[in-house]
Amino acid sequence: MKSIIAEIAEEYINNICEVFAAGGKLGEVEGTLLREAKDCATRLAKVYVEQVDAEIVADKAGRRRAGYVVERRGDVRRLQTLVGEVAYQRTYFQKVSGGYEYLADTALGIEKRERVSGELALSLVRAAKGMSYAKASEQLTAGEVSRQTVMEKIRRSDAQMPPPDIRRQVAELHIDADEAHITLRGGKKSEVPLISVYEGIEKQGKRGICKEVLHISEYGKTPDDLWEQALTEVEARYELTDTRIYLHGDGASWIRTGLEWFPNSVFVLDKYHKNKAIKGMTAGLSLAEQKLYGTAIRDALASEDAAYLENITTGLSHLLPERAEKIQQSGGYLKTHIAGISICETDPSANHGGCTEPHVSHVLSSRLSARPMAWSKRTLTQFAPMLAGGEIRKAPTPTPSLPIPLRKAAANAKKAFCTGSLKGLGLPDPRAIGTLSLSGKVTGTQKILRFFA
Repeated sequence: MKSIIAEIAEEYINNICEVFAAGGKLGEVEGTLLREAKDCATRLAKVYVEQVDAEIVADKAGRRRAGYVVERRGDVRRLQTLVGEVAYQRTYFQKVSGGYEYLADTALGIEKRERVSGELALSLVRAAKGMSYAKASEQLTAGEVSRQTVMEKIRRSDAQMPPPDIRRQVAELHIDADEAHITLRGGKKSEVPLISVYEGIEKQGKRGICKEVLHISEYGKTPDDLWEQALTEVEARYELTDTRIYLHGDGASWIRTGLEWFPNSVFVLDKYHKNKAIKGMTAGLSLAEQKLYGTAIRDALASEDAAYLENITTGLSHLLPERAEKIQQSGGYLKTHIAGISICETDPSANHGGCTEPHVSHVLSSRLSARPMAWSKRTLTQFAPMLAGGEIRKAPTPTPSLPIPLRKAAANAKKAFCTGSLKGLGLPDPRAIGTLSLSGKVTGTQKILRFFA
C-alpha cells in the first residue's frame, strides 16, 4: 500500500516540479496545477476504496461469521466526485441468507446505482441556487453530470433553518410576507410564498439594510401550516411577550392569517401596493391634477377618513368614466386597508419595515422567474426552503451498514491507508525542492530554485 501511495505522490511531485521549472507565469500554470492535483486525488481515492475491498476479501473468518462468500471480483464502478471521476474495482459478494452486495461500497457509504458522490451532490444543489442546472454541472464537473441529475439531487435533498445561538428579546419585529409568481410545467401559473422576519432597517450609507433577517419559504403548504412554521422559527430566536410585531404585505388573505398566529401583531399595508393603488386612481389626469388628487387621497388615508376617501373615489369616477371600474377597484382596495395605512402616521415604528418586493425579488424571483422557465411542484417543494437560506443537507434515507464481523477489517484498511508519514517512502524531501535536478532550458524559475539550494 505504501509503495502505491509513494508512486502516485512521487509522480505528482515530479509533474509539479516540471511545471514550475518551465518558468511560466502563474496564470499560465494554475490550470495545469489544478488538473495534476485532481488527477492525484482521484488515483488516491481509487486506491483507498480498493484497499478496503481487499481487506474485506482477505478477512475470510469475518466473512464466514457474517455469512458472505465471494461471487465475482474486479467489477468496475465509476463515480463522479468533487475532484473528478473515480474509477475503481471491487468485489461482489453473495449473502448466504440470500441476495448480493458490494461490501466495499457499503463500508464507505456509497449508495447503490449512484453515479455522483454525496459531497458532489450537495455542491451541485448549492450551486443550482444561483444558476441553472446546466451551469452548475459545467462549473463543478465540466458538464459530466446531466441537468436531470442535478434536478434529482435537489429533490433528494432538504433544507433546515440553522439553530439560533441564543433567544433574544427585542422591542419590535417586522415581518414581510409576499409571493413570487412562477410558471409550472404545462403553463399553469402558481405562487411561492416568502416570509421575511427582521428587527427593522438600519442605514449603511444611502442603503437600508434589514437587521438579522430570517427568510422562510415553503411550497404547497396551507397558510396555517406556513405561519405555524414561521412562529416556531421566530419563537426559537425571540422572546415575544413584550414585542410589538408589524406584519407588512399587500393584504392578501393568506398574509392576514399571520395576525392570528403572532401575538401583539398589527397589519401594515406595504407602501409599494399603497402607491400603486393611488396611481391606479389618478392615472389619466394631468400631472398637476394627479398631484392634487394624490395629496387629497393620502390625507384621507393618513387620517383614516373613509368617507372622504369614498367621496374622492366617486368624484374621480365621474371625472374619468372610461376608468371608473379601475378607480372604484383601487379606491375600494385602499378603503379596505385604510387602518393598515394610517398606522404609519399614528405609530412611527410601523415605518421601520416594509421591504416585501425587494425580498421576493432577491430571494425567490431572481432564480425562479427572472428568466423563462417552468417548474415542477415536486422540485419547488424541496427548492423553496433552500432559496430561503436553509442549510442544505442530503435527505435522510436508510442506508445499510457493514456487518459487525467485517467492520474491523474495513477499519484496519482505512487506518492503514495513511499510517505513518511519507518518510521512508522514497519521496523527495519537500524542503529540498531547490536541490532537485532541473533539466531543459535555464529559466528565471530555475535560477531562483538553485539560489535557495
